Amino acid sequence: MKIPCSTPRPIRGVWSLLWPLCWLAGCSFDSEVAERVSARIVVDSSGVAPIETDLGYRVELTRCRVAVDTLEFTTNGEMHATWLRSPWDLLVPTAFAHPGHDAGGEVVGELEGRHLFDWRDDGELLGEAILLAARYDGANFSFTRARVEDGIAADDPILGHTFEIAGIATLDDERYEFSILLDQDEGRRVVGLPVDLDLSDGANEDLELGLQLLAHDPFEDDTLLDGIDFAVLDDDGDHVVVLEPDTDAYNLLRRSTQTHDFYGVTIH
Repeated sequence: MKIPCSTPRPIRGVWSLLWPLCWLAGCSFDSEVAERVSARIVVDSSGVAPIETDLGYRVELTRCRVAVDTLEFTTNGEMHATWLRSPWDLLVPTAFAHPGHDAGGEVVGELEGRHLFDWRDDGELLGEAILLAARYDGANFSFTRARVEDGIAADDPILGHTFEIAGIATLDDERYEFSILLDQDEGRRVVGLPVDLDLSDGANEDLELGLQLLAHDPFEDDTLLDGIDFAVLDDDGDHVVVLEPDTDAYNLLRRSTQTHDFYGVTIH
């Protein structure tokens, strides 16, 4: 990661245009860059716990695979309401922070590359992030869709999709098995994951950060699967439900997974 003159990295590719100007101005890419800190990024499964939805279903996820790209860490973010939009988000849809979360900060750390994993695989290493010495108050990532080059077989169900989710929903004495292959727009960003990390003094040995999916939003007390009525969806009575594209249930879960409220970053 190259961050000239201690300036935060903007949208990918811009530095290829600015570098000649920076060079002419006598700006050094290495001598003036802030101290760098390495952090292991792992899957934190603690948020994927059994939940009770607004319709009274007790839901347990038995699979929760996802394909994401480039995790960014930010500083000097601002609290945003959901109606605020930046010029970038006129081009790429973004999920913004609700009050209490910071968004729109300067990107001063990142874990680059594509990552395909199951949010239930606690401790799985996603990679080593490089962060500048700073105080961090937010994180962002982008959705992508799974490809064979992500290390999966050509017949893997998640191929071409963003999420593969499966689970058990129980209401009274009725038990429903459900599944969904969910698509997000390539490059859709989720912005404003809460982070409270101070690296202003530089080196922090053995730093490990966990990326979470939160099935239950601790701020607003809603859940990832609110509004989904599995009994109604079980139209043939076999207690097996597949959430199909362009249905209300599919679109509810699609919107939920776009919302930063259901994600977090933990410090280990």
